[in-house]
Amino acid sequence: MLQRRDSMGNKKIFANQKMYMTKTEIETFIQAFQNKTMEHLTICPTAIYLPLFQESHLQLGIQNVFYEDTGAYTGEISPLQVKEYHVSYAIIGHSERRMIFQESNKMLQKKIDACYKHQITPIFCIGETKEQYEMHKTNQVLKRQIFDVLKNVKQEALEHIIIAYEPLWAIGTGLVPSNEEIERITQYIKSIINQAFHVSVQVLYGGSVNENNIVELNQISNIDGFLVGGASKNSSKILKMYEVVVS
Repeated sequence: MLQRRDSMGNKKIFANQKMYMTKTEIETFIQAFQNKTMEHLTICPTAIYLPLFQESHLQLGIQNVFYEDTGAYTGEISPLQVKEYHVSYAIIGHSERRMIFQESNKMLQKKIDACYKHQITPIFCIGETKEQYEMHKTNQVLKRQIFDVLKNVKQEALEHIIIAYEPLWAIGTGLVPSNEEIERITQYIKSIINQAFHVSVQVLYGGSVNENNIVELNQISNIDGFLVGGASKNSSKILKMYEVVVS
């Protein structure tokens, strides 16, 4: 289940490799981590590549999961299936899935509950558009996203959820909010969830996180880690970022 930050305050890196890599590229990526135990790193590969990681020491996540264990759901992957590959985390509600695949709040709620059932920690993604950001509606948008989904999630599942704040305008653009903005928004997220649901959550930041800005971002005291996208397909970049968060 959900692992808290250690006594040294180390943050965690979750590498969302999306649909970027081929089998050969994945095999090369894994070789860079041979004989390395990296407890603060979780790799979320394309699902078909999960078997390739079974001999590694890397923690694994999944980029998406369905809410039923089995059935006639063409193209879907169940939490029961991915548990066989020692998957510990699942990304839920990424903006790309909300926008491209039209995932509804009800579907996301059911996915979070399904993760809890199979002891998979859900990483629930929220974030505002550039227009909403410029109109100073970030808090309003995030609050609505949080409540529209989490209000119907089982209380015991809420106690094991991770929130990933990913402003849509920062994903893959090279744009990143200031440290002060991220710190303020992170505190807001933690506060409203604690007040409404009486749980303390971890919050990750995601959106153009890379080896060039990780040192500065790591100075933000109240975030618990990072959800890394494009940079996660490069093993040397991941290793550089990992060195920063565990130093």
